[in-house]
Amino acid sequence: MVMQVEEIKNNYDLGLFGDTLKRIVLKEYPHRITDFIDSFSSNQLTCKKWLIEQLLIVLKDRPLTSTKKITVLGSWYGNVLVPLIVDNIKGVEDINLIDMDEDSLDIGRKFLGRNYNGVNINYIKEDINFTDYSQRYTNICINTSCEHMFPMSSISFSNDEHVLYILQSNNMRDEREHVNCVEDYYELIKQSAITKPYYYSRLKLKGRNNKEYKRFMVIGKRND
Repeated sequence: MVMQVEEIKNNYDLGLFGDTLKRIVLKEYPHRITDFIDSFSSNQLTCKKWLIEQLLIVLKDRPLTSTKKITVLGSWYGNVLVPLIVDNIKGVEDINLIDMDEDSLDIGRKFLGRNYNGVNINYIKEDINFTDYSQRYTNICINTSCEHMFPMSSISFSNDEHVLYILQSNNMRDEREHVNCVEDYYELIKQSAITKPYYYSRLKLKGRNNKEYKRFMVIGKRND
């Protein structure tokens, strides 16, 4: 699929980054310094901006899609994705950041607060692999860490046929934490039970030791 490009706002506050690193991470979470800095890597920024660019195009083509409530699975710190969502996606009222890493959520909360530019941010500690979401409601579900958990077909929401899923994974099978990599976006579509893909593509990136890998993204719905 040919990648389209939508101009996005990226008004990131570098002062906030420096303040958080000095005031919070260095003092309260010194063991997370490298991890926190890694969350701002060029690959992280590239993939999150790619997500927002393509989400804007999908929403422009489907103006009736609600963006009020967004759930982010495997949210990590939320430090890159949340500002991009709030600055670029109209109509967002609540963002749920869900992760099993309590330190990441605590740092994210101190970094972004519970209300970021008028949007409520909720920090939820859960093991996604063993949590039932079938009675929960969301408009958009984002997971940029599908390689770290069970296939997304195991997760559904109370209004699942109306949920817009935005999913990313990769083929980096040599990483110990990557328990569920895929070889292409077709495999990601299949294991996520997406029946109506609106967008799917890949990026070629370089990871550790300059080794090339592929990152895949799918945006779509189920039973649409």
